[in-house]
Amino acid sequence: MAGPSLEQWISDLGLQVNDPDVDKPVYRLPPPDGRITLSAALEERISASIREARERRNLSRSKLAPLLGLSEAVYAPYETSVSRLTVGRLIHLCEVLGASPEELLAPAALHLWGGENQTKVDLRLACIDKLRAFDEETLQFSACSIG
Repeated sequence: MAGPSLEQWISDLGLQVNDPDVDKPVYRLPPPDGRITLSAALEERISASIREARERRNLSRSKLAPLLGLSEAVYAPYETSVSRLTVGRLIHLCEVLGASPEELLAPAALHLWGGENQTKVDLRLACIDKLRAFDEETLQFSACSIG
């Protein structure tokens, strides 16, 4: 199976090279305003999002860290973008915070959730939350109605 060429894939997705902090091409999807967020800034946004999610739940770092099997000193750098999260740790955070991946990631990459404007992003995220509450029968009916 050959699949599309690399150039075709890049073109089809509208990817652009833009991360001056990296010494090789890094292809990214530009947001509607055209300003690609650099990797370090993404990490900062994700860290802030995690901190805000924890604070919305009125949990201190000292209460959250043990739920992850960590000391507060080991957990704190995740909220200050000193340490990068693994996907596994992100999933664990979602579990112990009762948060969706969208809640933690959307603020870092609004363009992936239709970020032309905040209202559209908020509506899409609200729809995702509603879908999570549907039982299997409702989901099947909804999928058939849409498709």
